[in-house]
Amino acid sequence: MSSIVRRDFGSFHSSNVEELLDQPDDCFISLSEPFPLYDYTNDDKIPFGRGMNEKYFLLDNKYIFLNHGAFGCVLRQVLEYSHLFQYYIEKQPLRFYDREIFSRLVDVIRKMAKFLGCTTPKNLILVENVTFAWNSIITSLKIDDKSHIFIMNTMYGAYKKYIKKICLETGAKLYEFSIEFPIDDINKVVDKIKLALKSNKFTYAFFDHISSQSPFILPINDLCYYCKQLNIPCIIDGAHALGSIDLRFDYEDDYLPDIYLTNCHKWFCAPKGVGLLYVKSNSKLIIHPCIQSHGINCGMHSEFLWTGLKDYTSFLALNECLRFWSYYDMKMIIDRNTKLAKDASDLLVEMWNTSKLTSDDISGPMRCIALPISNDNNAGLKYDDAEIIQNKLYHDFNIEVPIKNIDGNLYVRISAHIYNYIEQYEELGNAIIKIVGKKYEKQEN
Repeated sequence: MSSIVRRDFGSFHSSNVEELLDQPDDCFISLSEPFPLYDYTNDDKIPFGRGMNEKYFLLDNKYIFLNHGAFGCVLRQVLEYSHLFQYYIEKQPLRFYDREIFSRLVDVIRKMAKFLGCTTPKNLILVENVTFAWNSIITSLKIDDKSHIFIMNTMYGAYKKYIKKICLETGAKLYEFSIEFPIDDINKVVDKIKLALKSNKFTYAFFDHISSQSPFILPINDLCYYCKQLNIPCIIDGAHALGSIDLRFDYEDDYLPDIYLTNCHKWFCAPKGVGLLYVKSNSKLIIHPCIQSHGINCGMHSEFLWTGLKDYTSFLALNECLRFWSYYDMKMIIDRNTKLAKDASDLLVEMWNTSKLTSDDISGPMRCIALPISNDNNAGLKYDDAEIIQNKLYHDFNIEVPIKNIDGNLYVRISAHIYNYIEQYEELGNAIIKIVGKKYEKQEN
């Protein structure tokens, strides 16, 4: 039978990863879970909001948690699934690592690839997180003194530091496109990006699908198509995409990025330590993991799937994530969370008489709203000012939410997930009014 596993690398008895990925669905044998599964059909579908935390999350009700965008929150049943697998593994570790691990991981890849509309399971690679994938990409790309790199000023801070380091070491030329806020018309922004891309023969172009510091949704398919016409490989950081927008890879080939990265622990509510790396089927970019082990020269998935002994149960728990999102309807959840974030931002704008950082048409379940202090003193506000207010919200009001300094103005970045409800944002609004009313004097060291 073609689905019988065989040895391909290392001492594993089931390491024929590339072969398992190539198998048609009717030939691939999916191993069943070695424990009973949670039955969502026994649940009454309770309304989104207050009851969702007790049913599906583990958040401490002492806090008003409006910062899902930071590190996400794992679903209760998903965390239990990973723990059950940990117990199963430790009962007979070699049974799992020698004979089951790769078949089970390939099964997860195949399911996630189908869920996201990939052309083939080989488009998708499991990684610990987007940072691991990013490092793997940068170390794999051929960057030298003839390279011209395009990035945006909204690029995630850690990635910007790394790409600048690489450019300094190699002599590559770095072009940083500056986006000006607030954004009222994304089409004008995209037109300016296209002009910048056309102005130089760029070797690689990097974009944020949803930037972290100043969240807005960039129309990446349009930009990918434009880069394709200019023969520029396109790499997208979509750390915040999976679970917050309808992420799909079933567009026409010219509209797809060469490489796309996304985290599963954020809006998809997986355990910490799992993300996805998408590589387009006909991409000329060859990516190797920044940590390599027995899978070297056995294929890209073989290299990435085994980078040494670690806890792989976060990868396996994507099975349970898929079961939850399928039962509750992912699109319905995304639409609901986006609407709650819009309603909350409208409420705060009205309470504070301020404005939004970006227009509603490019905003998802994570948004920035200007604090009332920005209107009083919009020159020279520092990171320290944001930190003071964020700490007061946390210590005095038990509200977990980040305050951002963007172009010298202070913004609150709210998140909305299925456990949040509008009254929480009203409490945030009142808390900020009390803090600003006290003129939040700077704390002395």
